[in-house]
Amino acid sequence: MNRLIGDGVENPANAAALAEAARMFAVPCSFRDSRGLAGHFPDLSTVDTEALLGSVGPLIAVDNTPGAESVYRARPPRPGASIVVGNERRGIRPDVLRAAAKTVQIPMPGHGVNTLNVATAAAVALYYLLDAHGRRHPRAPSPESHRPAVLLAAPRDHVEAGSSLRSAAAFGWPAVTVDDREKVWFGTPRPVRAEARAAARSHRNPLRVIPAGDALPPAGRVVVCAPEVDGPPLHRADLTGAGTVLVIPDGDGWNAPPGAEFARVAVPGEPGRYRLRTGIVLAEAARQLGIRRSGAARPARRGLSYGSLLGHGTPPDADLVHPWELIRY
Repeated sequence: MNRLIGDGVENPANAAALAEAARMFAVPCSFRDSRGLAGHFPDLSTVDTEALLGSVGPLIAVDNTPGAESVYRARPPRPGASIVVGNERRGIRPDVLRAAAKTVQIPMPGHGVNTLNVATAAAVALYYLLDAHGRRHPRAPSPESHRPAVLLAAPRDHVEAGSSLRSAAAFGWPAVTVDDREKVWFGTPRPVRAEARAAARSHRNPLRVIPAGDALPPAGRVVVCAPEVDGPPLHRADLTGAGTVLVIPDGDGWNAPPGAEFARVAVPGEPGRYRLRTGIVLAEAARQLGIRRSGAARPARRGLSYGSLLGHGTPPDADLVHPWELIRY
């Protein structure tokens, strides 16, 4: 059986989310614990360095190192593979990278934020390495003209919402609409707001967050992406196109409008928490959009001149994550 390994993960909340990502794909999860996680989890499954590097199956490192293969193109590993994700700040340690049979990365076309939460990255990697067979072909070479709008529908936890917004920015979305009926993002108490913005990496995140109000963003078609819906798996559904809105509900408290299409977040195990499902949906939409050709790259920006562009046309009740915060970065 394949397994998920967290290498040097230090945040207990991330460790718990990693274990949940493993349960989504019905694989065990262990940790090479160099950061004292065992003190928070008495029953933590651990693996020492000798056992990890001497694994019978191949080591697959998930890290954005130079030369890493896109996870979208990676072939499924042989049975018994150890799929390794690293420390939140330092990544995977060099001894594992040297021993890895393959290193894969999750392409990050966004500006500012260029990494996912470690548990979200693990869920995305497991989805493509273990489960997403028979995928649709991407739309390249002009992905931006087909980028769908995204609605986060009734997220129930502020940290899960923040982490989902971080993923949207990393996958290249300039704006996301939030149906905040549970009051986890707009008008929250200061401590809740601080935790949510930290999860969203707001200090590096130029994403525009727009309240939904009583209506969806303008749409020609609505695609509801959730675990328990009657529709094709995500990677076989069309998630792109001008005038498309991808709706990612948290639970069953959001009613789809008449005529909506459905795409199933199909995983072999548990449905998983909101940030993990959202990360998979956004990754698949980004994969279907395709990668911009190198010759079509946007011209380099100078300084922080793009700040005025983000402010242009922002609705008065929108929550703008200010780019001036980048000055300190």
